[in-house]
Amino acid sequence: MSVMVYTKCRNMRHGNDDVEAMQRMIPGEPDAGKPPVRFDEGRNATVIGHGHSIRPFRLLYLTVNNNRFSGFLEDPFFIIQSPTGQQTQIRREKVGKVVFANHSAAPAGMRQGHYIRLKNGDWCSGEMTSESLTLTTPGGKESFDRMTIKSLVFTASTPPLAIVTPRTGGTVQGKLDVEDISIQLDVGPVIVIYRDKIQSISDEFSPVPTSAAALTASHEADAPTQSGRIASQPGTTNIEGMVWIPAGEFNMGSPIDEAGRDGDEGPVTHVIIPHGFWMGKCEVTQGEYQAVTGKRPSNARGETNGPVEKVSWYDAMQYCAQRTQQENLAAKLPEGYAYRLPTEAEWEYACRAGTSTRYCYGDDKGEFRLGEYAWFLRNGGSMTHPVGLLKPNAWGLHDMHGNVWEWCFDRWQSILPGGSITNLPVAGEGSLRVARGGSWLYEGKACRSANRDDYGPSNRCSDVGFRVVLAPL
Repeated sequence: MSVMVYTKCRNMRHGNDDVEAMQRMIPGEPDAGKPPVRFDEGRNATVIGHGHSIRPFRLLYLTVNNNRFSGFLEDPFFIIQSPTGQQTQIRREKVGKVVFANHSAAPAGMRQGHYIRLKNGDWCSGEMTSESLTLTTPGGKESFDRMTIKSLVFTASTPPLAIVTPRTGGTVQGKLDVEDISIQLDVGPVIVIYRDKIQSISDEFSPVPTSAAALTASHEADAPTQSGRIASQPGTTNIEGMVWIPAGEFNMGSPIDEAGRDGDEGPVTHVIIPHGFWMGKCEVTQGEYQAVTGKRPSNARGETNGPVEKVSWYDAMQYCAQRTQQENLAAKLPEGYAYRLPTEAEWEYACRAGTSTRYCYGDDKGEFRLGEYAWFLRNGGSMTHPVGLLKPNAWGLHDMHGNVWEWCFDRWQSILPGGSITNLPVAGEGSLRVARGGSWLYEGKACRSANRDDYGPSNRCSDVGFRVVLAPL
């Protein structure tokens, strides 16, 4: 077997299958309390890709039967032996992708066990090594032979509850008596996965990518829904007024040569969005705000379908809390989910919808088409407009450009962090808050996907509103 190693400087090295077995942590983040899982690259994998310069080294990993893992490579070097016997060491930070060339021997699509879906969007196929599982239920302990289990689903609560569906029908819910589940992969070693990282183990599974290209373009985790049906594609709507946004990665900020760029839009930062979430299809309207809070603070009060404005960051946060409480009482929300403001990274990721241009539809330096997507100074008429009238972006979100600025969860930082980071809904330090998207009061460059602004959290302005996301607690 030969291998091809693609370095980040676009060189390509060829060698034989004497690539050393590499230690990996799967899934999720480094954990000193868990031993690494060893994969023999020569036998078990076809592609390694998407490494980023963080410590330890993060990668995506596609096995020959199209399982997907994301994890952290601990070994600092790839060791390649050429056909002449010469060994070469390549630092992991310099490697963009490794491809093993015996694809004809790959049992593509083959599986013998269950499909295991992880909460970070990874998947694999294999069989539980334990002969049985035991749940503690309100009626006592109940055990299931592994061969009688059709599916095992974990809730989003902490700790998660397990829902077992036997092949004979019905469901049983309770607490799983073990924290770790051992899986013998169809292709690969035995791995031990912490219970809280598992979304489901099932006979059935949604289609998965069948190539490295499809893999790296598809990072979405399945979205839980009220009906239990899968909503994994961007733009899918399973909850009224909300759009599913898949997990993924993007470059946040703007390049130094972008027209209209401000200094606070850099350095360009690679951001990992590890989990999908729902986002409001439109900005929260005056009618929606009044229905939840009983208040109507907006300056323009003649249009219930206009975006609510003159709301502070605190008002927006309070709206999210009240709406979560009300919809939980009405049993309208998926278990373990709550409304909140989007993080700044989530907002820009959703606004871009896979693009890297000034606007969600292109660069448009003359802003000739911006009026098709945004209410701004040139076409806004010095007022807000009903939401959803203009074109949406590729993921079905309206008014991400213009109409009103939108509060974000984050505290304001004067520059982006740079490097590679993982999105976390955690407020940083500082007295100001972030707002995004521009408004009817501003010129077109303020509506760019990367543009940032800051406001005091108590400010109530006639061109500042918000939209919500729905995500796990």
